[in-house]
Amino acid sequence: MNDVKIEILLASFQGARFIREQIDSILHQQDTRWHLTVSDDGSTDGTTDILDAYVQQYPHRISRVRSGQRFGHPRDHFFWLIQQCDAPYMMTCDQDDVWHPDKVGKTLEALCEAEKRHGQQTPILVFADQTPTDDQLTPLAPSLVRYQNQYVESFDYRSLLIQNVVTGCAMGFNRALADLASRCADSRQVIMHDWWMAVVAARFGQVVYIDQPLSDYRQHGDNSVGAQNVRSLAHKLGKLGKLAQLRAATAARKAQAGVFCTTYKEQLNDKDMAFLTPFTRRRSGVLFCIRYRACFHGWSRMLTMVVVG
Repeated sequence: MNDVKIEILLASFQGARFIREQIDSILHQQDTRWHLTVSDDGSTDGTTDILDAYVQQYPHRISRVRSGQRFGHPRDHFFWLIQQCDAPYMMTCDQDDVWHPDKVGKTLEALCEAEKRHGQQTPILVFADQTPTDDQLTPLAPSLVRYQNQYVESFDYRSLLIQNVVTGCAMGFNRALADLASRCADSRQVIMHDWWMAVVAARFGQVVYIDQPLSDYRQHGDNSVGAQNVRSLAHKLGKLGKLAQLRAATAARKAQAGVFCTTYKEQLNDKDMAFLTPFTRRRSGVLFCIRYRACFHGWSRMLTMVVVG
């Protein structure tokens, strides 16, 4: 494994407040078989000056790439970065987290072990738990997975289409998954790059979960997605008061599943279509929810589908 390299892809925008801590945590990784590629999406807060300073100080470790376009969404920014990369393994990186010193090593080890078992041509995604923190890195809970009541015992792509459990800043993936996921027919209909890659890996390859926090997942009010305590009464009552948002979120899931059908129609079988055809309809119906109740991992998600989708 000494010659294995993993490319870390960092997409930044207005990240001057925290990005130094993130890059410093990468520089202090115990496993040194990494290179960092950074791309900025038009920041005006000094982020680019910070990035350029790091590139100048660590020219063999860090490179900056310029797309010549404005993305406006981290999904599109990360999709572009992945498409530019030819490394055998990749990790996506947010600008505001802090990686634990063993994050690269344990992620790379899990990717290599999965390839030994399943082959290099198998799409593989590895992701680890995280520690949700406030903006000063004070922990909010020991585990993001448990904080958000996420099901990580197994990974059925149908369940992932209903509810994503993979956070982009916690994942690493191999070349086979990068190539297959990049075939997306219309990335504008994808909710987030990590969600898409998790679904693709679960259907056509392997998803591996590391049950250990390997990074601090900073919450500061400007997160693209962020952590939520879904067990709390306030969260449940808040969802009930946002019926229009629930409908929109359900419609977005269905649109994403529709793109999945279009992209991989030649590789999907009758069992896949038995789920995807009713799921992508405007109204899937109660019978659909009953038939696939095992895919919902929670009565609240199933009830939401019954009511709004």
